[in-house]
Amino acid sequence: MIGNTKILLVTTALLSMSIAQAHHGSNSQFDQSKSMEVTGVVTKLRFVNPHSYVYFDVTNDDGTVDHWRCEMRAATVLKRSGWSEDMFEPGTVIHIEGVPARREEHGCYVNKLQLGEGKVIERYEQLDDAEKEVLMTDRPATLANGQPNISGDWAAPQRLLQEGEVRRRAATGFRGFQYPQSQAGKAAAANFDLNRDNPRFHCKAVNILADWVFDQHINRIEQTDTTITLTYGFMDIVRTIHLDMQQHPDDITPSRAGHSIGHWEGNTLVVDTIGFAPGYLDGRAGVMHSDQLHVVERFEFDPEELSLVRTYTGEDTLYLSEPFENRDAVFLSATPFDPYNCDDLTTEFVEGH
Repeated sequence: MIGNTKILLVTTALLSMSIAQAHHGSNSQFDQSKSMEVTGVVTKLRFVNPHSYVYFDVTNDDGTVDHWRCEMRAATVLKRSGWSEDMFEPGTVIHIEGVPARREEHGCYVNKLQLGEGKVIERYEQLDDAEKEVLMTDRPATLANGQPNISGDWAAPQRLLQEGEVRRRAATGFRGFQYPQSQAGKAAAANFDLNRDNPRFHCKAVNILADWVFDQHINRIEQTDTTITLTYGFMDIVRTIHLDMQQHPDDITPSRAGHSIGHWEGNTLVVDTIGFAPGYLDGRAGVMHSDQLHVVERFEFDPEELSLVRTYTGEDTLYLSEPFENRDAVFLSATPFDPYNCDDLTTEFVEGH
């Protein structure tokens, strides 16, 4: 019979560190103090964002069958790493090493898996020898209107974990970044609850800064003579940068994306954005911004490296004690943009779907 489950306490500091690095805030859903192994037969795959799930049946020694599901990374980033739905053909034997769910008897977080007699695959493993290079020998550096050509699909460098070590981290600039909160800002966030209030836990965008590079999803840029449209690969936020406006209108409808006007300074796109609806600068730490948030971004295009390095500054005279600044980078992507279409299955077992 195919079916085997082992759950062990994680006792070594090294393994605990490896699991903590891999979980990215999923402590409340999975028990990091334990490791486990389980073997079964694939029944289906939900290849969705923010997390894909593989479903499989485990046949016990007494002939009973347990229905399992285990969490993997987002479908978009799995595709970028060379994973595909075809890998998880129903009827395939699957062996998983991971971490058990806290509130779900037959659930887990995948650290490693093996399909049939194939190789053992790490959670963050790149299945291609290397991410496909973008061959742009015929890509014009400028458009017919003279604008630098930044149209296309862009993404931050991937964060890949193999054999317990991070090989390459995304150039986001966000890791460890702290916003300077004012007393009003601290008061506004005093009752913050991560599970209740973090927009990401409810399939909502957080802001135009962090979401541009979050989880290395693939963004799309489209240009016309008068506008540049940024469609984010994370949570599908859409921004329109107006190149034909010298100032913002007086009747802005507040939104998560705000209202953006821009102009070119050589190969650098300068974008000024106001008109934000109140929300979060950091949805994990509960750092809020008010409708007074004002952001200036500078997207520097390098046609040789095919990169967009963004430096930005922001101020919020109500919720921040001083301005902030940060930077990140995205590169032209060989993997095409794919809408996020958030379908959060985290509580599927509770809802009985």
